Amino acid sequence: MQSNDIQQRIQSVEQCADEAKRAVSSGSVPGELRQSVEALHEQARQAQQACNSSTSGQQQGGGMEQLRQPVMQLEQAADRAMQACRSAGSVDPQLEQAIQRAHQEASSLKKQMQQMG
Repeated sequence: MQSNDIQQRIQSVEQCADEAKRAVSSGSVPGELRQSVEALHEQARQAQQACNSSTSGQQQGGGMEQLRQPVMQLEQAADRAMQACRSAGSVDPQLEQAIQRAHQEASSLKKQMQQMG
C-alpha cells in the first residue's frame, strides 16, 4: 500500500467527518455525539497532517511507521463516534451514514496497515 493510497483513504474519512460535523451543527444533537464528531473531525485532520509530513521527502518505510499511530487514533475516534451515535437513539440519517462511512473507512485502513506489518 502506497502512502498516497493511505492519504486518499484518510481524506475520505475526513470528508465523512466534515459531513457529520455539518449535520451535527444543523440539528439538535446530544452533547456526547457532538463531541465525538468534533473529536473524529480533529483526529482526521491530524492524520492528514501526519500523512502530508511523512510523504514530503521521506522514504516509504519510515512514513508508514509514522502513520500507524494517527490511523489507530483515527479508528478509535470513529469507534467512539459510532458508539455515541448508537447511544443517542434516533439520529439524523445523514449524520448516521456519515459516521458509519468514516468508521468503515478508518477500520479497513487500520486493518490493511496491520497486515503490512
